[in-house]
Amino acid sequence: MAVSRTKTINRLRKPTLVVTTCSAGKRCTRALSVRSLPRGTLEQTADAWIGRLKRETQLQPAADLYKGRAFQMARKASEHVSGRFAVLSAGLGYVKSETPIPGYDLTIRPVGPASVLRKIKGEVCAARWWAHVSKGPFSSTLAKDARGSSQVLVCLSRAYAAMIEKELIGVSRMEGVQLRLFGLSISNHLCDALKPYVMPYDERLDRLGRPGTRVDFPQRALLDFVTNISPRSDGTLETDRKAVAARLAPFAFRRPRVQKRVSDDEIRRMVTRLMPKVGPTSNMVLRHLRNVEGVSCEQGRFSRIYNDVRRGLS
Repeated sequence: MAVSRTKTINRLRKPTLVVTTCSAGKRCTRALSVRSLPRGTLEQTADAWIGRLKRETQLQPAADLYKGRAFQMARKASEHVSGRFAVLSAGLGYVKSETPIPGYDLTIRPVGPASVLRKIKGEVCAARWWAHVSKGPFSSTLAKDARGSSQVLVCLSRAYAAMIEKELIGVSRMEGVQLRLFGLSISNHLCDALKPYVMPYDERLDRLGRPGTRVDFPQRALLDFVTNISPRSDGTLETDRKAVAARLAPFAFRRPRVQKRVSDDEIRRMVTRLMPKVGPTSNMVLRHLRNVEGVSCEQGRFSRIYNDVRRGLS
């Protein structure tokens, strides 16, 4: 009983740390672009990028730079628990929400004009890229922030799981720190040591009154967790996992349809064909593309292709 009481007191004394992935949408008039970087090795590309970051002077707090529904839900979750807030950025590293940062356009995804992979010669290791970009002028340290926290709640995508797995293992081993991870099927992309820390949310989250997309799933799960699970938790991992499972239990699991990935050119042809049939708005075309054609296409990628098609038709 004394040990449990001590853990409870320590938990109340230390804040919760909420960590989310960055968003493609940013509030800035000018963004530092990866497009002008020369091609080189991973190390050369990272050094060139960091050199340009150091010359940036138009800065604003990270919490104010990023747009998008997912980012705002993560911010709301941090405010709900009166916690600290930080961002995982492929272009900047681990960034505290209050850190002034520049607008930038870089992703480690393999598609799109902002993909840094187009600039790197040879094989790319996501963890190595993260290690290099974390030496940049705006990056802080997850481990240091985690040590001062009672809970570390992290929203993950596949790309970021590959980049920060080593840091997450370190956090999971910290005494007195409760690590919780959020992401749709993210366990499939983590090592065995981290799988237990993934809260077992699945597609049934939509039926709890938090509908959305696969892109914002981690943040929706996080918001549900801090609203409905954390307030009643005794702080143990097994209790939290069981509470999430119990919350989803009333709803039957429906296995999601497997969507196929196709090239930008193929999506462009499909958009051209579908616009006269399903309606002129991008939302109508994207919904048909996903639900009827069974094609997987991220919102930002689709918007770019859709706008290209519209310009070509006008």
